[in-house]
Amino acid sequence: MPVKASSPSWARNASTTGPTPLTAASAPRAQRSVGSRRRLTAWVAAAAFVLLGVVGVGGYAYAAHYQDIAVPGTTIGGIDVTGMNRDDIVTAINDRIGNATVTISGDANATATLADLGTTVDAEATADAALARGEGVADRFTALVSNGNVPVITTTDEAAVISYAASLIPSDRAVARNASIALNGTGTGFEVTSGAEGTAVDSDALKSAAASAAASLSPASVSVAFETKSPSVSDAEAQTVADEANGWIAQDVTVTDPDGEAYTAGSATKASWITVTPSDTSAPSISVDTDKVSEWVSAQADDVNEDPVNGKRNVNSNGDVMATPVEAVDGREVTNTDSITTAVVQAFSSDQSYSGSYETKTIKATWEDRPVAAGAENLPYQAAEGEKWIDINLSDKTVTAYEGATLVHGPVSVVDGAGATPTVTGIYHVYQQYESQTMRGDNADGSSYETEGVPWISYFHLGYALHGAPWRSSFGYSASHGCLNMPVDEAHWFYDWADIGTIVDSHN
Repeated sequence: MPVKASSPSWARNASTTGPTPLTAASAPRAQRSVGSRRRLTAWVAAAAFVLLGVVGVGGYAYAAHYQDIAVPGTTIGGIDVTGMNRDDIVTAINDRIGNATVTISGDANATATLADLGTTVDAEATADAALARGEGVADRFTALVSNGNVPVITTTDEAAVISYAASLIPSDRAVARNASIALNGTGTGFEVTSGAEGTAVDSDALKSAAASAAASLSPASVSVAFETKSPSVSDAEAQTVADEANGWIAQDVTVTDPDGEAYTAGSATKASWITVTPSDTSAPSISVDTDKVSEWVSAQADDVNEDPVNGKRNVNSNGDVMATPVEAVDGREVTNTDSITTAVVQAFSSDQSYSGSYETKTIKATWEDRPVAAGAENLPYQAAEGEKWIDINLSDKTVTAYEGATLVHGPVSVVDGAGATPTVTGIYHVYQQYESQTMRGDNADGSSYETEGVPWISYFHLGYALHGAPWRSSFGYSASHGCLNMPVDEAHWFYDWADIGTIVDSHN
């Protein structure tokens, strides 16, 4: 009878025989001992076993187990991340960043964080690099016999480390200063700040120590010495860079839209596109910030873009268009912001002007057909079947209630606005109602008025409303401040019948 092979350790419990993942607080792995070498040999033997194809179910289980986690032997800055998923790796790295300090001794004594020294650890990118070792099935098996150390991915802010080096110098000493360039007071160009001889600290040594701490995610140390230093960058060298930057700013950058309207970048805008990178040993360098150029190009494109205006048509039962309350207007959208950004960056950094055009695509407007109630075609408002609406006829001084084309109440004689305070015309909606309210406002001569206890108010536009007027004994003329004064019982009827949102069509 064939002897049944036992399942590989990774199929049962990947952590029982393989490397034990360290927590974020664990110390870096020491040099491999004889036992470690034996374990490595075991891993190589296992890999050979797999690669020879004598794997069966065990090999499949191994490949599946490590599909979304770090493969065996993967380390980052002394952390064994075998078996960890992306979030676990990111957390482990971030937990160790605080330990990656730099102890400074010598002429200055301090403890600096990575942030102090301008070094940033990209935990997410590092975790992705670690998982990439087992991205494919073949990669997971190859990882068994390959180097598993994944470098910590970092970025460095040169200006920050230079600034920190200067901060180590006592206040009673003059700090050595390279000539540099910076934006002028108006932000429209660059000017030179003169260099000066003085005390200096080697920022490269600090940067190297920070890189070491970041790579191991553990403490590092560096000894520094104060030295008297002449500027490594002269005023003339800095002026050359400033002149180059100002030359860029002087170049015209214009983009034109399809209507011929030109969008031209101002000096302050172009100056903001320039990034100055200082150096402790050489003249500063300048480059174009592509993201800032893109922001400007996109901002102008937003002005060029136009949303479509979707049309509205009133149609009868036969589908014939009776009226067009809203005409359909096509919109447009800029399609080449990326290519314009690339072209502007290339021209700008080459000390050349740029002139280009926005390209657009049409966004078609749509139509909304609104069926009109039979018989409403010739009414002032072409209502839908059963739609409530209020007709204010300023010529007749009347208010009438309709549902679709059916007259349900009125016409009611009213007092509309006087010549100096006319009632508005247009199509509105009832938006607020009060059973009673004190109404205040201004007379035509600028004096104020106040009327208490105004009943059954239905506002349809700003301070314009239908309401009862118990102080009037007759109606059918113009004399109000703009509201429609009605008999109290009529105002009450409209108050009860109208809903919030009911159409009000006021016309002559």
